[in-house]
Amino acid sequence: VLIVGAGLGGLALANVLKHQGVPFKIFERDSSPEDRTQGWSLSMHFCLFLLKSLMDPVKYATLGKKSAVDPANPSDNDFSLIDGNKGERIVKFGGIPGADVFRVNRKRFRAWLMEGIDVQWNKRIDHYTVDKDEDGVQVTFTDGTVEEGSILVGADGVNSQVCRQLIGTEAFDKTTTENPLNLLVSSYWINSEFRRNIVDTLAPAHMMAAASGSEEDEHSLGLFSSLVDVDLNQEKPFEMLWCLSNINEKEPRYDTDQERLKQAKEWATNAGFSGLLSRLIMETPEDTQVVRIQIRERSPHEKLDTLRDPVVLLGDALHTMTMYRGEGGNHAIQDSCLLGLELISMYKGEKTLQEALDAYYKESLPRGRKAVAESHEALNQMHSSKAQVLGMM
Repeated sequence: VLIVGAGLGGLALANVLKHQGVPFKIFERDSSPEDRTQGWSLSMHFCLFLLKSLMDPVKYATLGKKSAVDPANPSDNDFSLIDGNKGERIVKFGGIPGADVFRVNRKRFRAWLMEGIDVQWNKRIDHYTVDKDEDGVQVTFTDGTVEEGSILVGADGVNSQVCRQLIGTEAFDKTTTENPLNLLVSSYWINSEFRRNIVDTLAPAHMMAAASGSEEDEHSLGLFSSLVDVDLNQEKPFEMLWCLSNINEKEPRYDTDQERLKQAKEWATNAGFSGLLSRLIMETPEDTQVVRIQIRERSPHEKLDTLRDPVVLLGDALHTMTMYRGEGGNHAIQDSCLLGLELISMYKGEKTLQEALDAYYKESLPRGRKAVAESHEALNQMHSSKAQVLGMM
């Protein structure tokens, strides 16, 4: 099995195949694990039941301790909905005691998945060639090297070269869309007192808020905040993330962190955010990195209903969705586990390639299409009028 992409989905599949004794190689275009930002934090929930059953149980038992945003309290994953104008919590959803639900630091979660996995770095795919006679596939990388395998797994993200070749450039470009939402994201370290106030008043793990300058505004400004990391050896031990989202397409796009931070503060002020979440934005140090994120969406293409070459997609390469249901990473790992089960059956001679891919896509295609549509709708709902957002809450 040749896996292109060592993100969460590709690494989860590698863990499953390794534990089940299926030979594989995994390739990543980055030059090292630190080559680029890996995101901040995410919630892992519905995918963990399958992952736990298929990977090394000794390793799985260390998930919370090694990857949770707060390793000392790995099950602390309460989520709150906040009235941004009042700065008050509307409702809090508590975690289920003992359940496999974790708010994880994305970088440490990826590092945990990577433990014991031999990733081949600096390997960017150029193209693949299906060997019709030998029932296999050849992958050619941009460095000129070639790898051969029984099946190629495209786990190479939203800009997947594997997906682009599989469904064709025209279909890929037509179905990959940019959402007009403007997102500005930043994180910085805060002191214990500020953190304690957030935990007591809002939520310990993560929260979503909406605010608008007036009741007549057609759209609300969204604010998501989450604990990202804890380091008790620091003077300011808690890293907090904020993400402001504005659906106004006419907003200018700036080139520097300072300009983007100024813009974020203007958004928050004009929308009337108050309380601790307003403070979190307004007290962001001037030298802090502020990132603009472009959301892309792609529902699984109809060609995948019938294509059965020894090439298969998972995660964002298969279905790219907004983050407004908090499910993208979960679907990627769910894909990996379900595909892993089919590859195990194929390796044991219990299923043909056609049967394995039929079974995998029969589940993953409708699930992926539904998730992309629901995540798109969740984004729109979260940025509708203040009255509509509060009604939804």
